Amino acid sequence: MSIFANLQFPDRAAVSPDYAGPCIAAIYGFASREHMHRHLLRFLRESGYPDTTMYGHRQGDLIANDLQNAAKQGRPVVLIGFSQGGFEAMGVARELERRGVPVALLVPIAARGRGGRMWLHRWNFDMRNVPPNVELCLNYFSESDHLGTDPRLKDNLAVAMQPTSRVENIVFARSDGISHLGISRCYPSAKLHPKLKTQLLDRLLSELKLTGL
Repeated sequence: MSIFANLQFPDRAAVSPDYAGPCIAAIYGFASREHMHRHLLRFLRESGYPDTTMYGHRQGDLIANDLQNAAKQGRPVVLIGFSQGGFEAMGVARELERRGVPVALLVPIAARGRGGRMWLHRWNFDMRNVPPNVELCLNYFSESDHLGTDPRLKDNLAVAMQPTSRVENIVFARSDGISHLGISRCYPSAKLHPKLKTQLLDRLLSELKLTGL
């Protein structure tokens, strides 16, 4: 186990044993633990999704085990990953496919480019290929993000490996000026780019509601 894995630990919330809503794994990228804690983790919990756990991008086995246990209880499972965490989210989705576990929602955010491909040797698959156990994949990237977006548009596009998966690629134009950290920012809400609020945050909550809570 690497030093990075040893330094990572999940941030779990206390959840009632009879809670039947989705089990959400929010996976942060390299050096972005505090950023995700202040933004996406807080946003999801405050939006009514208490069983959101924040993991590091070197905790794939732990994430897969936790989500598999939730699936055994009949609960939908959700993967959200930012930057390097988006790579981990895709890797966990593939591991859950191997275990026969469905994924209700997979959301990679800024998971391409130089930032997303750090330690590329860890990944032996094409990040663009969404496994068939994923019901819906929302793949977000910004043309203004030089860390998490590849220069050629087509290199950022996720594709379904089987028609059983729905895949949407949502790109923020260069003129929107949404940066690498900005694409995963949730607060202060009054200062968010309108497209970020409607196309990412509002859409995320809409899809989570459809998972059954």
